[in-house]
Amino acid sequence: MCSRLLLLAVTFSVALVLRRSPLTLWHTWDAKWYLGIAAHGYSWSLYGGQSGHSSLAFFPLYPLLVHIADLSGLPSMVGAMILSNAAFLAALFYLYRLTVLEWRDKQAASRAIWLLGLFPTAMFTFAPYTEGLFLLCAVAALYHALARQSLAAGVWVAAGLLTRSTGLALFPAVIAVLGPQRLRTWIQSVGPSALAVMAYLATLSAQGISVSRLFTAQRTWHRAITFPWTGFTSSLYELVFHRPANIGQVAENALQLGVTCLFLVLTVLAWRDLRHSMLVYCVGFWAIVLCSPQWLDGYFAPFSSVDRFVLALFPLAVWAAHRLHSTSFRYLIAVLAVLMAGTATVHIAGGWVG
Repeated sequence: MCSRLLLLAVTFSVALVLRRSPLTLWHTWDAKWYLGIAAHGYSWSLYGGQSGHSSLAFFPLYPLLVHIADLSGLPSMVGAMILSNAAFLAALFYLYRLTVLEWRDKQAASRAIWLLGLFPTAMFTFAPYTEGLFLLCAVAALYHALARQSLAAGVWVAAGLLTRSTGLALFPAVIAVLGPQRLRTWIQSVGPSALAVMAYLATLSAQGISVSRLFTAQRTWHRAITFPWTGFTSSLYELVFHRPANIGQVAENALQLGVTCLFLVLTVLAWRDLRHSMLVYCVGFWAIVLCSPQWLDGYFAPFSSVDRFVLALFPLAVWAAHRLHSTSFRYLIAVLAVLMAGTATVHIAGGWVG
C-alpha cells in the first residue's frame, strides 16, 4: 500500500504543477491503446491506421476486462486503474503465500513484497497497463501448481497467455512443478489455455479479422523472432555507429541495454538458490524476451520496455529478500522509492520510461 500512496502523491503533485486532471496524466502511451481496444475492438487503431501499428500486437485479456468494467458504468480510466491496482495487490498476496509455501520464510516473503512493490517500474501496475495482471497470473499459476491444484494453475496459465507473450514461460514452469502426472492432471493444466486461444481466434474471425494478421502484428512494432544475441548486437550498433540525433533515444537504448544486462547477471547469480520451478520460469522468460527484441527497421532501442518487463521476474525479488542484510535492505527500499517517484513523474509528465 505504501507504493500506492507514493504514486498518488506524485500524481496529485504533477497534476497541480501541470494544471491537469490526475486521471488524464496516466492516459498515455500504451494505456491509450488498451483503452481504445476495450472500447472499439481490434479493428481500431490509435493513429487511424496511418502509422501501420497493429492493435493486434496487444493481447486480449486486459482490454476485455476493461470492457467489462465499462459495462458497469465506471469511466474507462477509473475501471482500468482499479483493475490494474487490484491485480497487483492480489499478485503481492499470492507472492507472500508462494514464498511461505516454497521457502518457509515469512520474513523473506514480507521483504519480497516490499522489493516488488517499490520497484521503479512497478508504477506501471498503477497505470492502465498489463504489468499487474500478468504478475498476478504468473505468481498465481506457480502457487497453485506447487499446491498441486492443477486446474487452478491451468486457468492462471491461460490467463497469462492471453495477457502477455511471456505467458508462454508459464507452461514449462508449471509442468516442471507437476511432473509426470495422470492424464487428467495434464488436461487440467493445459486444457484451459487451448480453450482460451480457440475462443480468442473464434472471436477475431467473428469480427472479420483474419487470424493471419496475428503473425504480422508484432512486425509492425519492429518485433520478430530472432537469435538471442541480436538485441545486444543491434543495441551496440545503434550506440556506436548510428547515434541518433535525439539524445533521448540514445539514453533510452543505453538504459534498456543496461537493465537487460543487469537482470541477466542477477538471474545467473541467483541460479543456484532458485527453486527448480522458478528457475525454469526465469529461463523461459529470458528466452522469449531475448528472442523477440525490437530490432527490425533499425529501431533505435531493441530492448525497449525491458525495464518494465523484468518486473515479472518475481523469483529474483524473493532471492534478494533472502540474501540482503537488514541494513542493506532498508537502504535499497529507500533508493527504490526515490527511483519509483522519479520514473512515475517522468511518465505522467509525458516522457518515455518503458
